[in-house]
Amino acid sequence: MKNRFLLVAISLVSFAGFSHCQPGDFCTTPYRQQGECINLLNCEPLYELLKQRPLTSSTADLLRRSQCGFEGHTPKVCCPSGPLPTTTTTTTESYNPRGTVDTSLLPNIDECGLQGTNNRIYGGETAGIDEFPWMVLVQYQKGNGQRGFYCGGVLINPRYILTAAHCLKGKDLPPTWKIVSVRLGEYNTETEEDCEEIKNTNQTICAPPAVDVPVEETIAHERYNPLDTNQYHDIALLRLSRNVAYTAYVRPICIPKTPTLLTKSYVSQNLIVAGWGKTENRSESNIKLKLAVPVNPDDVCTRTYSQANVRLGSGQLCAGGKKNKDSCRGDSGGPLMIQNVAPDPSGDGIPSLNWYSVGVVSFGPSPCGMQNWPGIYTKVSNYVPWIVDKLRA
Repeated sequence: MKNRFLLVAISLVSFAGFSHCQPGDFCTTPYRQQGECINLLNCEPLYELLKQRPLTSSTADLLRRSQCGFEGHTPKVCCPSGPLPTTTTTTTESYNPRGTVDTSLLPNIDECGLQGTNNRIYGGETAGIDEFPWMVLVQYQKGNGQRGFYCGGVLINPRYILTAAHCLKGKDLPPTWKIVSVRLGEYNTETEEDCEEIKNTNQTICAPPAVDVPVEETIAHERYNPLDTNQYHDIALLRLSRNVAYTAYVRPICIPKTPTLLTKSYVSQNLIVAGWGKTENRSESNIKLKLAVPVNPDDVCTRTYSQANVRLGSGQLCAGGKKNKDSCRGDSGGPLMIQNVAPDPSGDGIPSLNWYSVGVVSFGPSPCGMQNWPGIYTKVSNYVPWIVDKLRA
């Protein structure tokens, strides 16, 4: 009965002539979500749309544009990795036809991605004490009751942290470990009071004490498989037990929301990875570090990682590849970032310089920092609809 209904529906929708990926590939949906080219019968979000009557013209158009091949006479579609974005997903979000994400749950550029109010010039591989104030450390409680930091992330609004799914349920994460809190406003994990001497001056800057906030909910991407060597959908959110107050040392990073930023490739550009080098089994530094890494073309990354039987998807990007300079200097779940200039957004003649989260540290070669082996990052722009769908006030 299901197949018979499908054949009737196919004749109404007329899929032929549209293709966004090869059958079996990972792909990008018309809403710019990460997707996989699979049999329409197995794609619950689109199949449920197909069963609706009457079939609207907008639904028929979405189904046509989602088509990516056939399995016999049955069409394959680019099946989204998360819920379809609609104006009714939450009361605070909407998506226009050009793909701009509009939600009150993510801060605007007058609030996010801002750092440093004293016109300091940052340099070197050690981050400044007030540099990247969205960086957080994720604290775990082990089976023996001891606690430690083994992953990182970024603050994206007063209540949520963006991190990697493997930090929640990775194959290397001991089953007795539990995420209990995050630390914000940290610089040196070995000192109670963090201070920094400003070069070529007699000034010393001291930050207020770091803030530990309990985590009340962990949200890994539903399609993340910790045993998958490809590590698709390695993205997650942590919901804090309370809203945090913004300060010069605790601020959210921006998430791309405009069509320009959502579709930008960043190939050949230097992006910044930062953190303390915390992973499930290694601790690199007690002081916040940073490193510039170039984004590599997809075909270069695909050829490199195919040697390790890893098949990279459209929801991933790779950066780095220089010997001894890689995301080892960052944290699992930490950010790959870029600063974007928004010309005169407020009309006062002053451009806005905002940092954006472009990637989430996912995995890389072992040992890390190998020549010509870049690190792999989850591409944030592909998961913005998923992120927004999971946020609650």
